[in-house]
Amino acid sequence: MAEERILPPEPELNDRSDAGERLDLLPQIRNLMPFTISDRFRIPLRSGHAVDRGWTAATGHRPMAVTWHWSATATLDECSALLGGENPLRRGVASAHYAVGRGFAEGVDRYVSLEDRSWHAGKNQTVRWDGRAFAGDDDKGSRTSIGVETVNLGYARAGIPAEPDWPRADDPAGRWRMRIQPWTRQQVEMMISAGREIVGRWPHIGPRDHHGHHDICPDYKVDPVGFPFAKVLRGIYEDASIPDVWTPYWTVRGRRRALVELGYNVGDGGVWTPECDAALHDFQRRHGLAPNGRWSTFVGWKVRDTMSLLRFATGS
Repeated sequence: MAEERILPPEPELNDRSDAGERLDLLPQIRNLMPFTISDRFRIPLRSGHAVDRGWTAATGHRPMAVTWHWSATATLDECSALLGGENPLRRGVASAHYAVGRGFAEGVDRYVSLEDRSWHAGKNQTVRWDGRAFAGDDDKGSRTSIGVETVNLGYARAGIPAEPDWPRADDPAGRWRMRIQPWTRQQVEMMISAGREIVGRWPHIGPRDHHGHHDICPDYKVDPVGFPFAKVLRGIYEDASIPDVWTPYWTVRGRRRALVELGYNVGDGGVWTPECDAALHDFQRRHGLAPNGRWSTFVGWKVRDTMSLLRFATGS
């Protein structure tokens, strides 16, 4: 597939009635696009590479979700050297469908067709794409979801000090506080464009079908904690009403507050207590989620739904 120049999202046009006129203008607009979705590192679809042909019968021959990752690299070239092309460093071990650079100058690399499967998740997986308990190989992320790497250093650590604007976020178990490199504005625009390409091909994938690597492998991965899910999904689906079920729960404080509002005893102090753990296990069981005591995108959605019902019932 040839390189494709992509225009950043323009949600302000959504309410206009000149859709036909805008479609006629697309060829002219594409000449002004500020970044590229490139196939320069397309992974060969053959034995020895981390890609499989087609989606399986277990999911109706289609992907069920999108799994977002961070690359733990500084640049798109570093990420692509690890995962993409004919002879990456992780050849036959790991891949992704896309990798999104930090800015327009880097652009986006497309490694695997949306018709095929990339090996982006599955090792030490305990939760499937919908938040329910992992039941076997057919539930692996590499068989059920589209993988998108985003170029991001991840959390501050030895040799990678936090900058002043790096937000704080806790791991899914609520025991480890991190400082996370934020995603850039241009990167968010490119993630939105990649996301629109995904749902354009697979329109059954909705806002609730996006999650992080840490959501399905919570005791193995922490990426991409602190990811701007609400901003990205509102752009992909051009829907400002999509609720933010992530940011309020980045830290233990927000998670404790939510459990208290749901009527649970969470113990004293501002830490994740045994009472918090028991409360979250109970909440997950009641709502059909994997009862692992790990905060996730799936928990965030269920908390939002439950609170909405409670407020409706009480008239508050």
